Amino acid sequence: MTSIEWYNTANVEDRKLGIKKKQVFIGTLFFLTSFFLAQSVVFEAAVPFSVPFWAIIRTKYREYAKFVLFGSLVGCFFLGFGQVVILALQIIMYECIMRFRYWRLPQSIAVSLAVLLVQIMWQGAMYQGLPPVLVQFYVGCEAALALIMTLFMQVLFVNSYEWFTSHWTYEKLGSGLVVFAAMLTGMQAVVFSYFSLPIFLLQLFICFGALVGSVPLATVIGAVLGTLIGVAKLSFTGMLSVATLTGLCAGMGAKGGRFGVAIGSILPSVFFLFYDATLPLDSVYFTSIAIGSVLFLTIPRKYSDKVRDKLFPQREEILLARQNWLTEHVTYKLEHFQHFVQFMKELVFDRFMTAPVEEAKEVSPMNTCLSCFRHDHCWGAQNNGMDKLMTDWFHMKGVGKESAIHRVEEQIRYKCVKSTKIFEELDTELYRERINGQYFHGKKMIALQLRDMSNHLNQLIAEMKEDTISFVSVEKDIIERLKDAHIECFQLDVLNNKPGARKIVCALAPARVDWEKDTTLAERMILPILYEIFNEPFEIEKVVACEMPFRHIQICFRSAISFEVEYDIYSMSKDATLYSGDSHALFQLHPGLFAILLSDGMGQSKEAQHESRKLIHLMRECLNYNMNPETAMHTLHYVMSLKQQDDMYATLDFALVDLQHGDLWSWKAGGMSTYILRGKEVIKVESNAAPVGFLSISAVEAEKRKLKAGDVILMHSDGLFSSVADWDEQEETFLAYAQQVASTNNTIQEKLTTIMQSFQDYFEIEDDCTVLMLEVTHVVPTWAVFRPAQYSMS
Repeated sequence: MTSIEWYNTANVEDRKLGIKKKQVFIGTLFFLTSFFLAQSVVFEAAVPFSVPFWAIIRTKYREYAKFVLFGSLVGCFFLGFGQVVILALQIIMYECIMRFRYWRLPQSIAVSLAVLLVQIMWQGAMYQGLPPVLVQFYVGCEAALALIMTLFMQVLFVNSYEWFTSHWTYEKLGSGLVVFAAMLTGMQAVVFSYFSLPIFLLQLFICFGALVGSVPLATVIGAVLGTLIGVAKLSFTGMLSVATLTGLCAGMGAKGGRFGVAIGSILPSVFFLFYDATLPLDSVYFTSIAIGSVLFLTIPRKYSDKVRDKLFPQREEILLARQNWLTEHVTYKLEHFQHFVQFMKELVFDRFMTAPVEEAKEVSPMNTCLSCFRHDHCWGAQNNGMDKLMTDWFHMKGVGKESAIHRVEEQIRYKCVKSTKIFEELDTELYRERINGQYFHGKKMIALQLRDMSNHLNQLIAEMKEDTISFVSVEKDIIERLKDAHIECFQLDVLNNKPGARKIVCALAPARVDWEKDTTLAERMILPILYEIFNEPFEIEKVVACEMPFRHIQICFRSAISFEVEYDIYSMSKDATLYSGDSHALFQLHPGLFAILLSDGMGQSKEAQHESRKLIHLMRECLNYNMNPETAMHTLHYVMSLKQQDDMYATLDFALVDLQHGDLWSWKAGGMSTYILRGKEVIKVESNAAPVGFLSISAVEAEKRKLKAGDVILMHSDGLFSSVADWDEQEETFLAYAQQVASTNNTIQEKLTTIMQSFQDYFEIEDDCTVLMLEVTHVVPTWAVFRPAQYSMS
């Protein structure tokens, strides 16, 4: 599931121009490097350093290979046409060796073998037989030097992103000095009047090294470059001493700033001018080092600071930034937890009252009945239905319907001769039962709240100790898994680690052929790795090809949403009044979880509407504070059971739709049945729990159902079915119309309207009514529809 997007900015033309300039600059740099490497000299003999350079650039910087080839051929042309032919043959031989499918050699061995084979054939043709031993020795030295130079270049010329994301090690620095020394040997002929390019660059590098790394770095640069240049010119001792002392004195003068470095770098040359007259310290030499020192003084400080950070990174700054981020992160967590505790305090504990209570008892004969002479007539073998009347009285008292209560009390007075005392005992028993229910839910609510608070604290402490999954540990884990799969990922950022809403950005080195292979790599290899780590599906949100600061691919992954929900609501009040006792809310907790709330207040008044809306509001607040649904249901039941005289009961039908895995979780407190229509099949989700705040309920159990694409979910309040007509008949009629309309291709608004109009043609809705209809469908990615290009046949 890939959606390709390319960044379009207002200054896109300026960015393209900047990228073009950078490519030209790097291409020119590679051209000059290959030009001077083609003319490099060791033991006063030309060596094939262009072949290793071509092999490295051809592998890691393919787009600049043409600059290297052209520069190498031009450089060899100044040595003679024969060198051009030899170089071309060596490059062709190397390509043939690397493309041989049955024998894969290491790159360094392939380069050395290509140089050796071409030289043997060339020298054999020139001498028309076996060449002299000295020539064979030189051929062997060329192959060995090509092998060594390839190894150095492999260390120096890493992937482009590593120049920016990793610090420069001493191995890389040494390799760079070796390659630079080889270039200096190829610049010996570049002399303009009193200016020598290799001497100028040598002086500039030693001074710059002294400014960046003081004595150690400057001494190393001078010693390495002096040694290699001396070996190339067969004047090892003299130039090595000059270059080494130049680096030592320049580093010692670093405490005096740039001028101290410049003056200190010139003093050894002045000393050796009078000490050893055999050294080539002439006017050209001194003019060149003077120009190099002056140019060194003009180098901006930002470049030296940047190189110093690469060679000697300041880990304290990184640790300080990490500490600041951790402090901010923990502070945010603590503030969120503090708000959660404050919310719970305002919601519950300000109204919490404890009192010793007894366990609830079943309906049994009252004490007055036990001492009455008509006990057997009412409760014994000649039972006249007194137990049923008392059960109905308890039920009607909980519902709060005055007319029904009055009717039941009249029936009790008709059958009981001590009705006054019976009602007193019934009121006492009702009060005790309500207290028992409140006490039960209070204990369970507090236990669940303590569990949630404990989870908050455990998560916070674990993140502080980094014992559990945090952004840093997750990033390290993913990068390690990608390395095990041989995927070149040089940077990875977890932008969001919340389940169902995770977002990860991965920066990859570009493919060797084209960017499409990087997308295939992400789909076939990275997505399964992310699924194994997080145990949830992912998708590719976007793929961006970036050229700055170097060429790479950025791939953004996010939690995949397998399903989507479309819904519509049908709501009406009794007699078309302004107030309705039904309230509802449908919203996303995060992109992978959809919440549905439906509440029915008792009656059709403004108070009933207020009660149901208050219940919806409190439930949303609980969910926003990441409270467990079971904890939230018990909390609301306890709070609503502490009602005052103007409070009322309300039902609550709560459902969560998991859009990632296709699950429906349902919690009901007095709510009506939920129907899942799947073709001709009807799945019914129901519960016997009482409304929120009504008497005492032992538990609010969760019901789980698996959803499939094309399922239709129907939730409704009790006002949909009339109390006059047969309940089962109304339910069957409603479901029949729903199944008939759900299979059509109309919009969900048209479907729900048609269902309700057809149902009302047969049955009248006499109360507040709310019907929620949801359709579950698969998420179709944008690339799922393939339209091939149309070609005209001529």
